[in-house]
Amino acid sequence: MSYFAVTVTYGDRFKYLKQVIDSLLEQKIDKILIVSNGSNENSLNKTKELVRKTNNIELIDLKSNTGSANGFYQGIKYAYDKGAEYIWLLDDDNKPTKNSLKILKEERVNLINKYTNESLALLSYRNDRKIYSDAIDLINPRLMLGVNNSFLGFSLFNNIESLFKTKKPKVVTQKDRGIVAVAPYGGLFFHRDLISKIGFPDISYFLYGDDYDFTYRITKTGGKIFLIKKSKIIDLEKSFHLIKNKRFNTRYFNTDSKERIFYSVRNGIVFEQNFVSNKSIYLINASFYLLTVLLILFFYPKQLWKFKYIVKGVHSAIKKAQ
Repeated sequence: MSYFAVTVTYGDRFKYLKQVIDSLLEQKIDKILIVSNGSNENSLNKTKELVRKTNNIELIDLKSNTGSANGFYQGIKYAYDKGAEYIWLLDDDNKPTKNSLKILKEERVNLINKYTNESLALLSYRNDRKIYSDAIDLINPRLMLGVNNSFLGFSLFNNIESLFKTKKPKVVTQKDRGIVAVAPYGGLFFHRDLISKIGFPDISYFLYGDDYDFTYRITKTGGKIFLIKKSKIIDLEKSFHLIKNKRFNTRYFNTDSKERIFYSVRNGIVFEQNFVSNKSIYLINASFYLLTVLLILFFYPKQLWKFKYIVKGVHSAIKKAQ
């Protein structure tokens, strides 16, 4: 059996990448594929030197940043074409802990005996993605997707209902593994046969949402994604989506990147069309969400320019959906 790890890096991130690679080498994995998605000269040179010194590392240099969707597309396809039997995806700041790969291998053997005829993927646990742990503890695989007809996670009627609804104690199972509906790239582990059923990542997403689109195809086609809590990954850097802002909990304060704002909005809207069953409610949620964000940004004039790229993301999503 051949086990390949695929990681995508960019910019000046060798300080993170090196820690991930060192940990992978300790896991005794067969091949490590590094996709350089526009790394700067310093990081690229250090990566090339690392490849020269290590027999089981290969570098795919894409020259410029082509987005996470294409980065993982190229890495997965290369591993697939090279005959990888199992593929483990990691972001360049996802540091596997000791025996995390061994645990995935053992868990897959146990699961495949039970789910013989189903597509399976496993997911390592990342501490800063607690919502995945909550999903299996509460036996709610769709927890991270929010409610149907929500707009970028916002649901007016659900928020109003929660104000008057008596909160019931949550039944927590504290399972070591359980099913989730979608997964990030970071920590995803699967057999090559899965690709023949769901295809490769959709490069038109470019940045953000491509991992959810890719993995939701597993769920849509009747497969299962299991979170394995004992297989742990340490996130060396926190995603801007997960940084809590003390003034208001809006992700737009946490980045000044026009691309991040645009694609997070556009791709979020495109992906959530999978869960729109009532267009009227969806449009109401969209209107209230955009108005609320605009009002918040008005209180911080230096942040107001970001609304332009939020609106651009909305317009692009509408065009893509047509």
